[in-house]
Amino acid sequence: MRSKSIVAALALGMSLATPALAQELKIGVRAGGESMDPHASGVGSNIGSAKNVFESLVALDDNLQPSPGLALSWELVDPVTWKVKLRSGVTFHNGTSFDAQDVVHSLARIRKVAPTDGGLVPFLRRIDTITADDPLTVTIKTAGPTASLPQDLGRLLVVPSETPLDATPADFNNGKFAIGTGPFKLASFTPRADMVLEPYAGYWGPKSGFSKVTITEITNDSARVAALLSKRVDLINGLPAADVARVKATPGMSAIESSGIFIFFLFTDYREPSPTITDNAGQPMAKNPFRDRRVREAISMAVNREGLASRVLEGAATPANQFLTKGFLGYDNSLKPIANDVDKAKALMAEAGYPQGFKVALHCTSDRLHGDGAVCAALGPMLARIGITVTVNATPRAVYIPAQAKGDYSLMMNGFSTPTGEGSYFITTAVHTRDKDKGFGGFNHWHHSNAAIDALIQKASTTLEPAQRKQLLEEATRAVMAETAVIPLVHLNVLWGARTEALTSSPRVDEETLAINVKPK
Repeated sequence: MRSKSIVAALALGMSLATPALAQELKIGVRAGGESMDPHASGVGSNIGSAKNVFESLVALDDNLQPSPGLALSWELVDPVTWKVKLRSGVTFHNGTSFDAQDVVHSLARIRKVAPTDGGLVPFLRRIDTITADDPLTVTIKTAGPTASLPQDLGRLLVVPSETPLDATPADFNNGKFAIGTGPFKLASFTPRADMVLEPYAGYWGPKSGFSKVTITEITNDSARVAALLSKRVDLINGLPAADVARVKATPGMSAIESSGIFIFFLFTDYREPSPTITDNAGQPMAKNPFRDRRVREAISMAVNREGLASRVLEGAATPANQFLTKGFLGYDNSLKPIANDVDKAKALMAEAGYPQGFKVALHCTSDRLHGDGAVCAALGPMLARIGITVTVNATPRAVYIPAQAKGDYSLMMNGFSTPTGEGSYFITTAVHTRDKDKGFGGFNHWHHSNAAIDALIQKASTTLEPAQRKQLLEEATRAVMAETAVIPLVHLNVLWGARTEALTSSPRVDEETLAINVKPK
């Protein structure tokens, strides 16, 4: 049993003069957290909420570049061994000291409670063992060379080793086990409603200037903007492009814009048979048309990406021609924009044996990202032009995400991000053949499988030499797009609205709205 320096930490906290803090900070977000258990879900809104309270070994800065967090350094000792040095003097919110046992325990807990189909498992898939060498050193052994390990560690949040492995989300939501090392302590939490935070006086890093933070889910865009304009909140995310001018024209307010990492995709189910595909008479089809590359290419060419970006999303997006954000490792500059060519799309449909098209249900989220439901609705008429009759089903994310994971859908539209800032995350989780034992395909809910692409993905993911890895990731990107394995639509920009008369806020490309990034004036 390790020693925990509670008394010393409390004595230190009492001896420090507490500076005067600004009043409460109120933030309105489009999607709030559904749980304060940092290991129960890999959904961005949950991780974003938890990161106000919990921290990871490796911090990913506002541009997703690895930087010291609870770990000061990480060194590759040999191709499969990493030595991680931990930060000293860090305490949890209950006053206990942070050490290597907390790291070992946290990774063990993630393996126990994280959903095996997606969630945080993809970030753990390459970790073989982790051991505590001394209180401030851990050794991580990987199952083969893993160049992305520092980025992967940025998604894994640390809890005290005393936290039961089987602690329930309810025990985190009520605050019993919501004990982290982050800049804020949890005061109260109601899923998808309000999260109330208090600054942690013993935080090792820069401290908040606010006495209290309340983060409230306001899913309706108009209501969220109204809350900002009436000063009921100080900061909102997901500011609609149509409201930017109005916010900017309001005294004391401004819009903050940044490029983002979310891309809207169409994903086609590759299973045989697929649950919601029928012929035009409503009868089951002999084979799944989505398994034919020509059909997938036709769907991609039927989409007017410029129209989605400029009209449906009111300029808050740009057309996407691949699955990565420009500048990320693996982005291929040689790929051309995807043409919107309905005549060629019709010809491809006919060549594939579907001149009259077919019917399919299109499912999408309606409340996860700005414009998701509107983009989904706009896709219906676009696909109808090439003979595909689509029934649009825009559903809340709480319904969509588990149903998608269960395999209920044939044609799906949702946002997907690359939170690691490099391409191996997407191709290993969303493109590689599903293999739970090896940790591949955790988010591949459309059951794509291609042995040649799998081999390329595995080679790219285990190559450590930077130039060669870059080349292999770009080759994988070209292979995925040549097969139209996934259909990228538009790349979302990120917009916040803020009371800049009272605060400053630094934007993050992953759209996480972290309270520590907001400073009072």
